[in-house]
Amino acid sequence: MNEQPEGRFECMRPHQVRECREKADVAFLPLGSLEWHGIQNPLGTDAMKAHHVCCAATRKLGGGAVFPPLIWGLPKDSFYTGIAEGVIDKAAEAFGTEVERVRGFAEHGGMDLQQQWLFYQRLVRMCLEQMAAFGFRSIYICSGHNPLVHWAKPVAIAFARASRMAGQTVTVDWGGEFDAAGLRGDHGGKWETSHMMAANPSSVDLSEIENHPEYRGVGAGANALESTREQGEKWVDACAEAIAHEARWLVEHYPELPKRHQHLR
Repeated sequence: MNEQPEGRFECMRPHQVRECREKADVAFLPLGSLEWHGIQNPLGTDAMKAHHVCCAATRKLGGGAVFPPLIWGLPKDSFYTGIAEGVIDKAAEAFGTEVERVRGFAEHGGMDLQQQWLFYQRLVRMCLEQMAAFGFRSIYICSGHNPLVHWAKPVAIAFARASRMAGQTVTVDWGGEFDAAGLRGDHGGKWETSHMMAANPSSVDLSEIENHPEYRGVGAGANALESTREQGEKWVDACAEAIAHEARWLVEHYPELPKRHQHLR
């Protein structure tokens, strides 16, 4: 069978990789974390919605590939919320474990703050290297957990420069799932819950809020009960269209770099 999977790189056979690059030579790297997104949403919401939007973008492009999400994140610093102190008691209760265990054994995974993020940036760099090794000339980093963009951005710039110096230019662009569309997200509220109802309906259960009203608004938007799959599909479509537009620019202007590399956005 020659039918291609819907953009998912891990499902492709070698000739399908070649074909998707011939149609649109761009690969997507979704970024996400594992964290509390309200009682009604899965813990992998960030990565799942970013991956879903990227797959929708490849359909609009008519080509390209979406790599498996890079899921990483440790709590207790200014760029990663994890489970906030005001939520931790409820989270531990929901998980059926102790507050101390949720809080963690050591800050930043036993590393200092800088080491933690240097480690993350090395993971991103390794992902970009692997994606380029499969022949992709352009890469779009899409973060479902918006703070991660701050840490991926310098890696993207450095990687693009290094690839150009090596004579194997890879152009790189980046953004949160809503940035290109000019929209604004939330944390576990109507935006993210609606997105998840569109991306993976079986993973969302609004009745959890109705059955456990004490969790409404705990570490998540209190407007989550207003979420609908229809609204999520509209937002996914808008995000995917805008990201596809930016990815198409990469393909059509290769090897030119986006203005963002000159810090104009």
